[in-house]
Order: sequence, then structure tokens, then C-alpha cells
Amino acid sequence: MSWRGYLDPDRIAAGVRAELERSAHFQGDFDLGAAITASARVAGLLVPRLEELRLAAGLPARPALLARRRARLATRRHRARPVPTDRVFTFWNRPIGEAPPLVQACVEQLLRVYPHARVLDGDAARDLVEIPDRVASLLEDSRPAHFTDYVRTRLLEEHGGLWIDATAWVDRDLTGMLRPRLAGGTLFPRWTRAYIANWFIASLPHTPIISLQRLALETWWEHNDDLPDYFLYHRVFEVLRAIVPEFRGQWDAVPTLSATSCSLLQMEMMAPYHPVVVDGILEISPLQKLSYKYDTVPEGSVLERLLAGELHGRR
Repeated sequence: MSWRGYLDPDRIAAGVRAELERSAHFQGDFDLGAAITASARVAGLLVPRLEELRLAAGLPARPALLARRRARLATRRHRARPVPTDRVFTFWNRPIGEAPPLVQACVEQLLRVYPHARVLDGDAARDLVEIPDRVASLLEDSRPAHFTDYVRTRLLEEHGGLWIDATAWVDRDLTGMLRPRLAGGTLFPRWTRAYIANWFIASLPHTPIISLQRLALETWWEHNDDLPDYFLYHRVFEVLRAIVPEFRGQWDAVPTLSATSCSLLQMEMMAPYHPVVVDGILEISPLQKLSYKYDTVPEGSVLERLLAGELHGRR
């Protein structure tokens, strides 16, 4: 395709219209008031139970002197460990043939890169980990996104590996990208130092971050049945980072995986396809978070090529 075709005004206008329509699906996803309320409630729940949580995570009841620094230095032992690409998990709680076309395309691509990846549903997840009855009864049917928040964390705590949402595009093997970034033991994409995304997680088993995150989620759902903020998982992470020095010390040692760099293809989805642009994005990051929330597929767009299996990213 020539640059003249890529810059065709009609195609650009159609892509812009489709992107504006798509953006309407995300209005209200982030609510600052809800985030503040949720953070306060999470802190109020966890702080009185902190010694109990620390012991359950294998930490001393109270932090030692210089606990944050010691935790950061302790991550050095992870540097020689291999990236756990032999354990790759994704989740869709219905037959994959009934999933939205973008989900099907992403899962097919994941299986091309990692043929051994496990495409889980609730039953398959239970073959690997125990899911508390209360978590399942509150979340599995009515709040499936938050059910998978628990599942991904429990899986990686017990087994280690890579969690990749069914709406993520994996262009090629991630070992080279992850090897230097998994030095801290647990890796999330991040928007800033404190604000993470959890559609992708790489972790070794039983690190302080992944264990405390799982324990805190269980504690929330043991004592609550409401969801004060859609991004409850993120509020839990932020509170743990603030109140547990070993958690913060481990996170200090984790190199950055930019959530922005991993969202470039989503921002380009509705635009006219050009291989140079797509290859450039996938060169920046072979891991890209997409979304199936769209109304139309513009003719000649990146999305059209992706759904047709013709993205032709650089290999």
C-alpha cells in the first residue's frame, strides 16, 4: 500500500469517526471520586489486618529495619532465573468460538506464538488453583472481569508464568523483552511508577507482590460484596505499595514496561493500514493491548487487517 493510499482523506475521516464512536464505550471507566473512596476503604480494611496479611505472605509480622531496601536487594536472586514462557495463561469463560472476532484473532495469534498456552475458563482454572467459594459466587457470573482478576493472581502466585488477557496481541515471543524486566520477580505494565495495568502480568511464584495482592483481594471479598471502583485491583496494589515496605522494595526493583507503548496499536486500530506504521509499533513493543469495544470496522483499517489475519507485523 502506498503512502498516498494511507493518507486518503476519506479513509482517515472514516477512521476518526469510528474512533470517536469507539471512545464512547470507555466514558465513565475512570471515576476519580470512586478511586479515592475505594482507596480509603481498602486501606481501612487492610491496615488493621496487616500483621495477618504479612505472615500469610511469608513475611515477618512487622517489617525489619530497612525492609524496603532489603527487599529491593533480595530481588537480585531472580536475575538468573529463566523467563517463565513455558506457563502462559489466558481466559475466556465461554467457548472461544462465541467470543468477539477481535478476541478470537488475539487468541489465535497467542497460540501461534505459544502453542502450549492455556486458554482457560472457570472449570479449567479450578484444575490449577483453588478458588474460594465466596469469590466465585460473588464474581464469576456477575463480575467476570473481577473474577479473572482473582484467577490471574492466584495462578501466578502458585505456578508463576505469563498472564495475557484475551484482548492482547502478542506479535512474537516475549522472552527478549521480558528477560531484563522480570528482574524484580513480578512485572505489570505501568502508566506511572505507582499506577499499573493488569491485562498482562509476568511473575515468578510466591513473590511478595503477587502473594500480597492475592491475599488482599481475598480479604476484600471476604468482607465486602460491593465494588466501589471498577479498578479495585489497582487500588489494592496502590495501598499495598504504600503500607508494606517489602512490597514497595520489590516494586522499586522492577524495570518499566510502558503501558503507553503497549497501547499504540489500539490507538491506531481505526486508522488506515500501513505496514510501516504497524511494524514500527510492533518494533516498539511486540505486546499490545487491544479492545473489542467498537461498533464498526473501517474499510482498509488496521483493525480490518488484524481480523483478517493479515496484520503482517515484523517477525
